Amino acid sequence: MQEARRAARATRESGRQTRDALLAAATDLFLEHGDGVPITQICAAAGAHPNQVTYYFGSKERLFVEVACAAVLRAGKRAEDDAAAAETVGDYTEKLVGSLLGPGGPSVELFVEAMLMTGRRGELREHITDTLRTLHSSGENALIRTLMRTGWQLRAGIDVEAKAFWSAIFGLAIQKTATGESFGYSLGEAVAVIFASLRIPESVRESTL
Repeated sequence: MQEARRAARATRESGRQTRDALLAAATDLFLEHGDGVPITQICAAAGAHPNQVTYYFGSKERLFVEVACAAVLRAGKRAEDDAAAAETVGDYTEKLVGSLLGPGGPSVELFVEAMLMTGRRGELREHITDTLRTLHSSGENALIRTLMRTGWQLRAGIDVEAKAFWSAIFGLAIQKTATGESFGYSLGEAVAVIFASLRIPESVRESTL
């Protein structure tokens, strides 16, 4: 009996390691090449077999969505950390947007790809919806910590404002993906888009946090 339990634990641990290896390999490859990476390349990098992608994730598309959702959540958390030391609303927003469209840009763009994929594959929708809910919730907390304590009055519910922020970020990411090197927005212009989307008056930009 004990040997059977040990064997079962070893099998579960081996399974977790294989799944984690596939996730790690897929994350690196998808971030670099997008969703066109073949399963064989992912498996070669992970030391796994193609049938294990189906076993652990159901399909390459599900693996892609899981990678994209985890990546954008990490990018959002990293952006908040990057902006944590900001002293004004303007500086906070610049650091936040600069992080999401700079170092976090590939992760945001990957999530945009995943959202478009979900439009064609309804069975993938739940994971996207849960991730958006988490992003919006984090955005609500960020707005509370930054804008509301400056005395600025929100034009709509804080949940709507958080959605507007991420919608603007996704829109900029789509343009950046489509135009590549010719992306026409400077950081200052991208921040201006966010301010305009949220209808934040210019007077709030220099408010101290």
